[in-house]
Amino acid sequence: MNLFQIISELEKVDPEIMDRLTHRRSAFTALGNFGKKLALAAAPIAIGSAFNKAVGQNTLMGVNEVFNYALLLERLEYSFYDQALKAATLTVPLTGIARTAIETIRGHEQAHVALLTAALGTNANPAPANGFDFGNAFATYESFLIFAQAFEDTGVRAYKGQAGNIDASLNPTIGGAQYNLLQTALQIHSVEARHAAHIRVMRRGATAGNQTNIFPWIINAEPNGVPAGVYGAGNPVATFPTEGNLVQGGLTLTSVGGKTYTAEDVSAAFDEALDSTTVTNIARSVVKF
Repeated sequence: MNLFQIISELEKVDPEIMDRLTHRRSAFTALGNFGKKLALAAAPIAIGSAFNKAVGQNTLMGVNEVFNYALLLERLEYSFYDQALKAATLTVPLTGIARTAIETIRGHEQAHVALLTAALGTNANPAPANGFDFGNAFATYESFLIFAQAFEDTGVRAYKGQAGNIDASLNPTIGGAQYNLLQTALQIHSVEARHAAHIRVMRRGATAGNQTNIFPWIINAEPNGVPAGVYGAGNPVATFPTEGNLVQGGLTLTSVGGKTYTAEDVSAAFDEALDSTTVTNIARSVVKF
């Protein structure tokens, strides 16, 4: 993968890109022993925010709607990991550093729920009355990781799809501290991106069948067993293309600055945004709530 060449090209239009990559590399250690090995794995997700400005066209408009949408997704993810950690079928395979990683991710999701609930105050929607039913997601270790990959990759696209709907000047005081809502949303997006990369690496492990064809980033919208809609186009397609998209800012990136890149390189370097209706439809196709 010619990722370093892509980074060099990006630095010409975004001199701060390496600062953001370095920050992500440092933060990655929080998920355990995979940190150094996955530093590069995190890079494509960060690069996506440097180029893709095509966000914000979807059905949610008000900031309360956006944050209630995020709250629903975070509640779903927290419930998913909480149920997984309690599932008898996963007691044996989900052990050691794998269980520690999932406990860490569950903790992140719980913190996101608490923060969004506090930010919304009395505007927060109630949690689904009957909770979340994930069907046969916990039948096996592999099925659990397939569902996890679907939720995390969809979550990354969902947050990116809402960035343009949040006013950067909103700075409410929550619990005695002042927060910038756009910055907070993008920080959560960054955490979800690291979750996505880590879950994908877990699928490469021996317990999950040594699926070494799965990488921490998304290549050519390959589903890897996940419902294909997770990596498909949203609505409108021009704003929310598939994860196999090769065009950013009007440029076809397989040929830039006299250099050529493969479709695999280009698609892996960018995460595409997704509209809220498509995200909700994906969630409801595999979860009852």
